[in-house]
Amino acid sequence: MGFDHTHYVPILKGKQGELNALLNTDPKLFPFFTPLIEVPPIPSEYPEGQDTPTPAKSIDDHIKLVAKGFTKALKGLPSVFVDGYYIELEEELADGKSPIDALFEALRTAKIPFIPTIGLDRVEDYADSVGVAVAIDKRGVCLRLVESDIESFTELGAQVASLLKVLKVSPKQVDLLIDFGPKVPQKSALPFMLDALPDIENWRTLTVASSSFPSSMMALKKNSIEELDRDEWLAWLSVRSKKKATKRIPTFGDYSINHPILSEINPRIMQMSPNIRYTDDLIYVVAKGQAQPRKKKKPTPEDELARAQLAPSVQYPKLAAAIKKHPGWKKAKFSWGDMFIDKCSRKECVGNSTDWRSVGTCHHIAAVVQQIANLL
Repeated sequence: MGFDHTHYVPILKGKQGELNALLNTDPKLFPFFTPLIEVPPIPSEYPEGQDTPTPAKSIDDHIKLVAKGFTKALKGLPSVFVDGYYIELEEELADGKSPIDALFEALRTAKIPFIPTIGLDRVEDYADSVGVAVAIDKRGVCLRLVESDIESFTELGAQVASLLKVLKVSPKQVDLLIDFGPKVPQKSALPFMLDALPDIENWRTLTVASSSFPSSMMALKKNSIEELDRDEWLAWLSVRSKKKATKRIPTFGDYSINHPILSEINPRIMQMSPNIRYTDDLIYVVAKGQAQPRKKKKPTPEDELARAQLAPSVQYPKLAAAIKKHPGWKKAKFSWGDMFIDKCSRKECVGNSTDWRSVGTCHHIAAVVQQIANLL
């Protein structure tokens, strides 16, 4: 395996919306991107009368469901990075296996060409599991460095060398991912930060990822069309334009249409506003509706009317139509996600929040792959 700055690495949350996006992505695009899939944490539930969440299922049931979803969604991809960061502290399964070992075994059995992902701060048991996978599958490893790792650059070389020694790999077997998370690096500083990395020219691949996508839609006006700059794309373009000023042009990575940090939402307290997220060349376009009022125990006719007017079946077709009117609309045939938007605008479908995350993610992957191809 190996790729350069003509490739794309989307970091996806591994929830059903993102997995469905991969299932609906045109296989012709598969050679041009390698997703990093984060194993999601055990979902929470909020029992009646409790303010604090509790796990919705056991770790055994969670891993079984994740394995089933991953093996189905990742079929056909030439390669995929898998990161178990969110489950590394979970207890062992009933059979004594670690959760990440069990997931790796399931992917291996399904012949998914996965590459395990590790960071400098992972617990020893997780590092052991990654080491076993590296030895068995012989596909190398993805080393995911975060901003705090880069800031400690005087110690970085020794820390990385120590980890590679434990994993028994050389830089040529490592896909290095520099993940700035929600803090997009400054254009002027990024080339210098990259050149300061140890062995920059020797890594199998080098990717820089970050995301300017907001953590929530609360700051956006209801019933509006908002445009948000894709700062991470602009930062990467800046580095790419300075080919002679840096030792190596990195691969572009982002978080698709997500904020990097997962957040828990209590559905008993917060009502979500319907929204559609759509990627244009330099901006994100967000069509946002309005949260539906909570259903009262004894609703009046006025209450029922207000809820009916803000039902998803009413709002989503309007939001889809608004996306189609935006200059960035790429027409229905561009991707499965665009086709869904087109159908919804004509009231042939509605979808839920999971469906719309799939729609936006599927379109985003197709849009970024095309953008990068157009630069060649």
